[in-house]
Amino acid sequence: MSSGALRGVALDLDGTLLRSDHSVSAEMRSLCSALTRKGILLTLISSRPPRSVEEIAGDLGLEGPWAALNGAFVFGAGREILDRSPLPQASVERLLARYGRDDRVSLNLYAGFDWIVQSVDRRVWGEAEIIGFAPTVDVGFASRPVTEKILMITDEGGDDGARLAEELEAFDDDVAVARSKQNYIEITRSKIDKGRALAFIAASRGLSAREMAAAGDGENDIPMLKACGYPIAMGHGPRSLRQIAELVVGSNDDGSLTEALGRLFGLLPSP
Repeated sequence: MSSGALRGVALDLDGTLLRSDHSVSAEMRSLCSALTRKGILLTLISSRPPRSVEEIAGDLGLEGPWAALNGAFVFGAGREILDRSPLPQASVERLLARYGRDDRVSLNLYAGFDWIVQSVDRRVWGEAEIIGFAPTVDVGFASRPVTEKILMITDEGGDDGARLAEELEAFDDDVAVARSKQNYIEITRSKIDKGRALAFIAASRGLSAREMAAAGDGENDIPMLKACGYPIAMGHGPRSLRQIAELVVGSNDDGSLTEALGRLFGLLPSP
């Protein structure tokens, strides 16, 4: 697809839009402003919870809509809920019964704008430091909220994440399993992913998914890159992601994505 046929771009957050310190570079901020002034739809599609996506979008002056929870929750300015796809309650019950006391993982439930845990352990605390707010503690998940996503966090540096992801693939046909990073296992309703969210957001603005570019760095970004018209993979992403990309850029810390998007949308001269 020619760059002239592109009318929007969707960005993953961690490892893509955000630098390693979870900030947005001055150059990327400038690009985001230039894209929106040009009438390009700029949206965020993340596995982060809605509150975190909302804060980043607001900081960048984006109008929305945006997607959180790996595509299971689409919302706009003023917290207008546009689309939500909760996990089947029976699947939630089975997952909590099987993994609720599994020492390999810290379980996190995401229900709309709420983040709920059984306790704040070191893994949960690490996530809170990344996204900028603390969860609600509900021992045993007694409230059983309607849940869009379950996140399982394992220890960094081990292979529990890969083992659990493989185990979960065969656990329940009603759920989709993906990893946003090596030790983060994202569980959403079957057939709910970032690709579906991309198509929904594009359609809400009168566009097709093929008129969108998209950039990401994780396994969970593969459906989004497959759905869009111009897929961009970060260089540190897994091989499975890089193989489907039209363009592979460098690190989220080196400005290469900013430069690539600037050229793609005619804001920077081609080399």
